[in-house]
Amino acid sequence: MVTAPAKHLKPSPKARNSAARLAAVQAVYQQAESGQKAADVIAEYESCRLGKPVDGEAMVPPDGRLFRAIVGGVEKRRDDLSGMIDSFLRARGTGIGMMDPLLRAILLCGGYELLAHHDTDPPVIITDYMNVTSAFYAQNETKLINAILDRVKGAVRDSDS
Repeated sequence: MVTAPAKHLKPSPKARNSAARLAAVQAVYQQAESGQKAADVIAEYESCRLGKPVDGEAMVPPDGRLFRAIVGGVEKRRDDLSGMIDSFLRARGTGIGMMDPLLRAILLCGGYELLAHHDTDPPVIITDYMNVTSAFYAQNETKLINAILDRVKGAVRDSDS
């Protein structure tokens, strides 16, 4: 989790983006498990979760625009993203449908950002999703996320990125 700094300090844009990515993964996971539409999950998160204390700890408020863009973008591009990610996973002997739902949410969010957010350097995106993964899983899963998102980057970004 991304813990807020002391009250007198303003969270950096990088910290707010990292918090938005974590929240987006959680929202996409919830959406997949509940069948809710992205707009409903976004509204719930914005009214009840984002920037709220967790276990009494102040949290960095996520960048709301980035959070909404990722969750909404994953919903709109889910089929394209799933197909691309699935092809990379099948080369490794598995498929997106056989993955743990949280790992799938991480790949979908990271894949969407690499596909749509060309204003952010790919290593920044990939590193943040590796950090999200390492908060929930062991090193093997983090390596898998790195490898698959690197393949997505190669497929959707120019060679100079």
